[in-house]
Amino acid sequence: MSLLLAFLGFLGFIVGLVLIVIGLIKKKKMKGGLVLGISVVIFIVGFILTPVDGTESGKQADTHEKVETVTKPKEETPEEKAAREAKEAEEKALAEQKAKEEAEVRAKAEAEAKAKAEAERIAKLEALKINGSGDTATKKFKLEKGFVIVDATHQGSSNFAVKLLDANANMIKLVVNEIGNYTGKKIYAVPTGEYQYEVTASGPWTINMSQEIPAEVAPEGKVTGTGDSVVFMNISKGAKTVAFTHDGSRNFVVKANDSVLLANEIGTYSGSKVQKVEDTSIYYFDITADGNWSMTFE
Repeated sequence: MSLLLAFLGFLGFIVGLVLIVIGLIKKKKMKGGLVLGISVVIFIVGFILTPVDGTESGKQADTHEKVETVTKPKEETPEEKAAREAKEAEEKALAEQKAKEEAEVRAKAEAEAKAKAEAERIAKLEALKINGSGDTATKKFKLEKGFVIVDATHQGSSNFAVKLLDANANMIKLVVNEIGNYTGKKIYAVPTGEYQYEVTASGPWTINMSQEIPAEVAPEGKVTGTGDSVVFMNISKGAKTVAFTHDGSRNFVVKANDSVLLANEIGTYSGSKVQKVEDTSIYYFDITADGNWSMTFE
């Protein structure tokens, strides 16, 4: 731009001189002086703005060289490299140590939580263990909504009956009703609440309860047992053929999830039926028997 102004100024200067000369020759007043003056001003401005080397490309080249000089990375000396690597190694070690400490803290917290949960579980199981001798109104205990497994024993020659009562002394269920010595398991469903047992017995007895699914769950198929029993079985959805056998002389009753009556016979029995299973899940069965029995789902 500065070169262009200088050129225009120079050109105007020439034009101004020519006009002055023509005016003197023809003795006429012309505008050559005005053109000359403006041209001189333009020329001076252009000359002042013109770079020393006289070219715009020189200025651009100089600027480019300066940019390249500024952005060119500085090479590390061996000492600087060693110091940087030492610092990076130290930072890495500190980060690894911090991660290790955090992992140890998490592991400790998880272990403590697991130990606490196990202690609470054991305490709950201990609270659901009751024993006595003869007729007894047991201590009160709390049950959560769901199933309750009862593992009971009795040593005596007379009636052994276990009645479940709610907090208002209403009888909820006759859990066991046998004569003489007894060893067996029963299962039933309850809502959350406070309960107690009224036990009729002629000797020492024990009642151990649990509300947890046992570690051993039978696969779909055949299971066998003797006397009052509780079975958990993993059964798939669909129409199933259910077969039973029993070689005892008294009641043989099979109830699923404390709601579906699958068998209700007296004495020796062998038979089968079709049962619709709505969902694939673990189901529990309460089996009342006084002999050997079998149950098959297929």
